[in-house]
Amino acid sequence: MFTFVRLIKSPVNFYVIGALGLASLLSACQTTPNQEAPAPVAQQVQAPVELTQQQKVINSLLSEADYCLSQNKLLNPIADNAHDRYRSVLLMDPENERAKLGLQTISLRLVELARAAAKRGNVSEAQTMIKYARGVDNNPVVQDAAETLRKQLHSVPTARVYTPAEGEVIIDSKLLQAKDPKMTAQLVGVAQKAKATDEFVLITAPTDAEGRSIYLFLRNAVPGYLVRGDIKIGSPARVKLVKSLD
Repeated sequence: MFTFVRLIKSPVNFYVIGALGLASLLSACQTTPNQEAPAPVAQQVQAPVELTQQQKVINSLLSEADYCLSQNKLLNPIADNAHDRYRSVLLMDPENERAKLGLQTISLRLVELARAAAKRGNVSEAQTMIKYARGVDNNPVVQDAAETLRKQLHSVPTARVYTPAEGEVIIDSKLLQAKDPKMTAQLVGVAQKAKATDEFVLITAPTDAEGRSIYLFLRNAVPGYLVRGDIKIGSPARVKLVKSLD
C-alpha cells in the first residue's frame, strides 16, 4: 500500500526568502566603489596690466587737458591749453575717444562765445569764434550752429563807431593790462585832474569786474587821494569827470 505525502508549501518560507532576496538586492545597489572627492579648482588671479610708457604719457596729457577745459583754457595760453593737449593725444592714439570728445566740447564752447558776441553786436569777434570752432572740430553740430549764426549776423545791423564826448577817455582793456605807456598816461591824467578839481570819475565798462579794475588803477595812480566815482555797464569802456553823479 502506497502512502502519499502532500508537500505543503508554507507561505512563511516564501516571505522569508523574498525578504532576504530584497535585502540582498538593496545591499548590492547601495554598495558602490569608493570615489575620490574632486580636487578644488584653483582660482586664477589675473596679474595687473602694466601700462606702457606711451599710455602713461597719454593718461597724463588727458588729465591736464581735462583740467584746462574745466578752467576754460580752450586755446590759450599758448603753452597751457586744452586744445593742444587733446591734439597731442590723438597724434599718439588717433582713436582716443576721450580726446575726440574733448575737442568737440571745445568747439561747442567756442560756438557759445560766438553767439554771445553776436548778441553784443560784435560781429568780428563772433566770426572769429566760429572760425576757431570749425578749426577745432568741424562736426555737424558746429556746422549747423555756424550756419544759424551766419544768418543772424547778416540780420544784425553794423555797430556804430562810438564817438567820445568832450573829456572822455576811451579805454582799451588789452592795452591797459599790458601797461601801454600811452594808455596808462591818459588814465593817470584823469586821476590827477580828479584830485585837482575834486570831481567824480564816471567809469563805463562792459562788465562790473572790468569797471572795478579801471577804478583800482585810477585810485593807485594818485597815492594818498581817494578817487570818488561810480561804475555803470556799457560799451566801449571809458571814463570821464563829472561834477556830480546825479
